[in-house]
Amino acid sequence: MKKIWLLCIAFFMITTPFYSATFFEQNVLHKSFGIDDDLDPLVDLSIDVIIKRVRTIDIDINQPPSIVVRVIVNEENWQSETFQGFDIMNLGTAHFDIPDDEEKVIITIDVIKNGAQADISSSGNTLQITYDVLTGAWSGDDWLGDESGYGHAGGHEDGVVNESDCEIWFDIVQNDYDGDGLTYWEEVNVYGTDPMKSDLGKDYDDDGVPIEWEDKWGYDPFKAEDHSKLDVDKDGLQNVEEWQMQEWFADPFRQDIYIENDYMEEHNGIKPMIPEESLQLQYSAFTKHNIMLLVDNGLMGGSEEIPYEELNWDKLDKIYNDYFLHNDENNPRKGIFHYAIIIHDFKDFGRGVAGFNFKRDAFAICSAYIQKWRPWENAMIIAHGGAYMHELGHQLGLPHLRVFPWQPLYWISWNYKSCMNYRYTFKIVDYSDGTHGFMDRDEWDNLNLPRFER
Repeated sequence: MKKIWLLCIAFFMITTPFYSATFFEQNVLHKSFGIDDDLDPLVDLSIDVIIKRVRTIDIDINQPPSIVVRVIVNEENWQSETFQGFDIMNLGTAHFDIPDDEEKVIITIDVIKNGAQADISSSGNTLQITYDVLTGAWSGDDWLGDESGYGHAGGHEDGVVNESDCEIWFDIVQNDYDGDGLTYWEEVNVYGTDPMKSDLGKDYDDDGVPIEWEDKWGYDPFKAEDHSKLDVDKDGLQNVEEWQMQEWFADPFRQDIYIENDYMEEHNGIKPMIPEESLQLQYSAFTKHNIMLLVDNGLMGGSEEIPYEELNWDKLDKIYNDYFLHNDENNPRKGIFHYAIIIHDFKDFGRGVAGFNFKRDAFAICSAYIQKWRPWENAMIIAHGGAYMHELGHQLGLPHLRVFPWQPLYWISWNYKSCMNYRYTFKIVDYSDGTHGFMDRDEWDNLNLPRFER
C-alpha cells in the first residue's frame, strides 16, 4: 500500500514544484494521508537482529560445543543453523517485520549449547531487549554504557561462571528509506536532516567520526568532540580508533585489547603455535572482568609467516618493522594492536625462556621451548596460554614474581596464583585478584591498558 501512495507522492512533488520537501513531508504526508501514528511513513518497518559472534566462556578444552541461536520478536521465531566450536563468528541475521505504529519492540535471544539453554544474561538465562523504534537504541538486559558492552552480553554478568555460560555479540538494525542508519524520527525531530537523503559517513561537526557512529554511541553529531584524544574507557584506544575497529566489536565504553600474532615457520619438525584453546582460555579470563581480548590470527587481515632464522635483538627489531609496521611508522595498527611473534627459542638470555617482551607493544613466545617442557596436549595448551598471558601482563604493566624451586620465596608464594608467578606460569591462564591471602596481589585492578608504544 505504501508503494502506491509513495508513487502518488512522487508524482505530486514533480507536478507541484512550489512545495518544499519539508513542507510536503510535514503537511501533506502527515495530514492529507492521515498517517500521524506511522513512525516512519516512508517504509514498512522491519528490524534485523544480527548475530555477530557467540563463544562459550567456561570451555572444556577437549570438547567444542554445538551452538544454536534463537530470536523471537512478536511471537515470530528465527533459528540459526547448528555450529560447532568454542568461538563462532557470523551466525546469521534474523529479519522481522514490525508494526508501523508501535514505539517499542520486545526481542528475546536464546543460545542453545549442546542442546540445553545457555546463560547469556545477568538475569536468568535469556536475553530480553526492549528496542526503541524512534531512536534505534535498546535497553533491558543490554544497554548503552553497561559494563560488558553495548551489543554484548554474557552469563558471567550474574557473578557466577559455570559450564552453561556463553557470551554473545549482536546488533539491531532498523530499515530506513535512505539507508543511513538514522531513524526517521531522529532525522525529522532531533537532527533536522533529510530522511530521504543519506547522511551515511558524513561528519557534520568535523570531529573525526561520522554521524551514524556518534548517533549509536550517544554523542551529539553536531557538536564537535575531540575524538582523537577521547578515551572514556581508558583502554588506550581513542574514539577515532574505536570507530576504526567497530567491525571487530570495539566499544568506546568497554575496555578492548587487540593483538596481532605472527608465526615463525616450521624448523627441525617443530612448528611454533598458540593453540586455539590457549587463546580461548585467555579470552574467558578477560571476559570475566569485562575486558574484550581479541587476537588477529588472520581474522582481521594480519598474521603472517616469518622465515626461520636464529634471532637476536636487532633481528627482532627488523621483524617488528617488516611484519608489524610494514616499514610504515604511521601504520594505523600502531597504538591499536599489540604485536606477538611466536618463535622457536631465543638464546641471548643464556638459558631457555618461554617468552619475553622486546618492545613496549611487542613480545615473543618461545613455542619450541614450551613444547619441549610440556609435550602432552592439555598441558601444552595451558602452558602456551599461561606464557602468552604472562607476557601480555608485562605489556599491561604487571611485574612478575621470578622464583624457582631452589628459592625459599617459591615455597611461600603459593597463595599468589597467577601466570605472572613463575611457579604457576605453565599451570594457570589467569591473573590474580588479591583475595587469596599472604603474598597475593591484585593484578586485575592494576592493569594499565593505555601502556602503548606511541
